[in-house]
Amino acid sequence: MAGTSLTTTIRRRLYSFANQLASPFSDSRRQNFITEMVTGLIAAGHVHLTEIARGLGGEQTLHAAEKRLSRHLGSEHWNMSPLADELLRRSATRVTDDTLLVADTTDLAKPHARKLEGIGRVHDGSDPEGRISNGYCLFEAYVRVGTWQLFPLLIEPLKVYAGAPTGENAEIIAHLLRIHQAVGGRGTWLLDRGFDRRELYAPLVRQRLAFVVRQKGDRHVRTSDGRVCSIEALVAEQRCPRPRCWPKGGQAVAVEVWLPEVSDEPFLLVVGWRYRDSERPLVLLVSPAARRSRRTARWYVRAYLKRWGVEDATREIKQHFELELFLVRTWRAIRRLLWLVAWAFWWLNLWDDESFHPLRDAVMNHPLRLRKTVTYLFNWIATLLRQLLHPAPAPLCNTG
Repeated sequence: MAGTSLTTTIRRRLYSFANQLASPFSDSRRQNFITEMVTGLIAAGHVHLTEIARGLGGEQTLHAAEKRLSRHLGSEHWNMSPLADELLRRSATRVTDDTLLVADTTDLAKPHARKLEGIGRVHDGSDPEGRISNGYCLFEAYVRVGTWQLFPLLIEPLKVYAGAPTGENAEIIAHLLRIHQAVGGRGTWLLDRGFDRRELYAPLVRQRLAFVVRQKGDRHVRTSDGRVCSIEALVAEQRCPRPRCWPKGGQAVAVEVWLPEVSDEPFLLVVGWRYRDSERPLVLLVSPAARRSRRTARWYVRAYLKRWGVEDATREIKQHFELELFLVRTWRAIRRLLWLVAWAFWWLNLWDDESFHPLRDAVMNHPLRLRKTVTYLFNWIATLLRQLLHPAPAPLCNTG
């Protein structure tokens, strides 16, 4: 970085990345659009096209820039899906046999929207009263790398909520199997209780998908002695180990169980206690493909607890980019905007790679940053970059 400013160096790295993404498209107008959208999303930290135009700066009027970006985003005269395919391909290269993959569903609530294409009724997770609202349901999948990196594999709105002649289970299975093929069958999936559905298990087990699913407790399984009982009853039979010194990560036990209607192979039921004699232990169901000789019950518990990172990723995508405030109206434009936000999030996660360490250290010691303990690296990196790259940044409130 000798002989140049920190901001110039960061901007050069960002534009090089965005230009590389745009290079497969032959039309120079589409190339410029992708470059401007990715860089503008990072500089502005907002999905409003006017904010992206402000983040880009330049001599073009704000109104003209917004109209141009809107026209490309919703145009039916070009295919932007290669950008989503490249996102899946690049993230898949980071997957090894022991890599953790995380899938989840989330909502984009638009309670006052009436004219958006494909809008449906979803549970508003941001509403304290948990009401049903207009909006979209998203399926998202990430690769967990290192201590905090989460690289998006796929972010797509579910068509069933838009009235498409399909089912939610069918869409989730299709997305999981598409990713399973892209990663070459490697990695272990971590799934929350929302995926504890019998309709999902059989197709995934047949395709040898390795997954760990948190249990609700109402599922019936067959035990090794031939009994059929609920998971809740089986968990109640397990006794919490009582070591002299309670380990930091808690204790866990594993029991073989069968789901005859799913597979003849045994599953593994893992019960984990965070604290001694906890009344609400963590209960996990491990698929046959996820069972390995070196993996203990405590390994599955520790691995599943890392699933929480997807909640941080969802919150940052929603809050840092203000995703729920999008103003585009067509289904095509919404999907394309999600892909572009995913790429912006992908580049920001690159900052924990070794090649970005000199830049990260320089940003860490920048005068704009208050000397506070960093709690979440992605958050302060994204916030500081917005301050450095935006032509007219807003005053900082928190740069910890």
